[in-house]
Amino acid sequence: MTSRFAWIREQITSRFWFRVSLYGLLALLAALLATWVAPIVPEALTESIAEGTARGILEILASSMLVVATFSLGTMVQAFGAAASLATPRATRVLIDDPFSQRVLSTFLGAFVFSIVGLFAQSFGYYSHAGEAVMLLAAGVVITLVITTLFGWLDHLANMIRLGDIIAKVENRAERVLRDRAASPRMGGVAPDDAPPLNWTIAANEADYVRHLDMAALQEIAEAAGGVIEVECPPGSMTDIIRPLARTSWEASEDDADAIRDAFTTGRERSLEEDPRYCLQVMAEIGSRALSPGVNDPGTAIAIVAAQQRLLTAWARERARHDPADITFDRVIAPGLTPDDLFEDAFAPLLRDAAPNVEVGLRLQRSFNALARLGHPGYADAAAKSSGKALRHAARALALSEDHDRLTGAAEGLAPETTA
Repeated sequence: MTSRFAWIREQITSRFWFRVSLYGLLALLAALLATWVAPIVPEALTESIAEGTARGILEILASSMLVVATFSLGTMVQAFGAAASLATPRATRVLIDDPFSQRVLSTFLGAFVFSIVGLFAQSFGYYSHAGEAVMLLAAGVVITLVITTLFGWLDHLANMIRLGDIIAKVENRAERVLRDRAASPRMGGVAPDDAPPLNWTIAANEADYVRHLDMAALQEIAEAAGGVIEVECPPGSMTDIIRPLARTSWEASEDDADAIRDAFTTGRERSLEEDPRYCLQVMAEIGSRALSPGVNDPGTAIAIVAAQQRLLTAWARERARHDPADITFDRVIAPGLTPDDLFEDAFAPLLRDAAPNVEVGLRLQRSFNALARLGHPGYADAAAKSSGKALRHAARALALSEDHDRLTGAAEGLAPETTA
């Protein structure tokens, strides 16, 4: 788990306005530094450039970049709308954070700022003839960057609002979050085995979602007090003024209580960055929407089931590569994620909504069989429970007994008492 400062820094640097502002600032500096670089420009190069050439290039660049940036921004807005209508509104966050889209629009706006600053400076006679030569060379570099970016952007636009591309972006984000948590399933904390009595509770001041947890801060507080802290609300949990955020083995002072509350960063929306359960739920929501009567797209639902299988497989492999005894924060007790939690988040909506659709039901049963055979602790039981629930839903929804028999055959190999 990252510290609170590192998490806030990551939140800021991933925002669209940050990258645009950075590119704009670099463009501003490049335009203003042209006069300082002018003395080293060869005189022959300066004389070969006609007066006013740089201004003409900058005017063309300014007018064209404003149009291109406006068009690109409109396309991105359309992509956000497509993600909300075709997939789920929760998927728009992934598209907004897409680094390639941010880099493209930042390049266009940065080029616009560069040209505007250059024109403004020229209007006040800021540049000598050598300075104009430097601006012309800089404009050439900017134009080259814009053209190469534009080619990549045109290729990116072809797939930007495709549902398959949106699903792939969400899956990639979910896989990264799942692998990070699998490497440290209790966020670096310890299990509640042999814990001392934890008789004092610290509650939140308002009802919000936990977006980030600073485990290092909790460790420091516990070490200073010579006690232990147990986390009750991990990232993704909903807090309230009654449910405790954490429990302590000592009667915490007001300062300690405030410091513990400050370790929990909360907000009105869940965050994908450190909430693997939410990532799986967003994926399942896309599949559930695809199975709604108004959409009726079983192919997308099948793709989501396959994606969930890949994500849970990645979790199992990452867990197998790390020693569960590796502990970073020995004074912080933190909850872990169980296979039942993961299967519930990944498949629960699909088990219900796929009941009338035998094709999706078969894909579910085959995924459960594959996950059960991975050998990860708890996977076989969780897969059997999900398989049994899917069969019970299907028994109520399918009109033909032959279809139910096909599903039962696909579930062969899972625990019979849970699939009956």
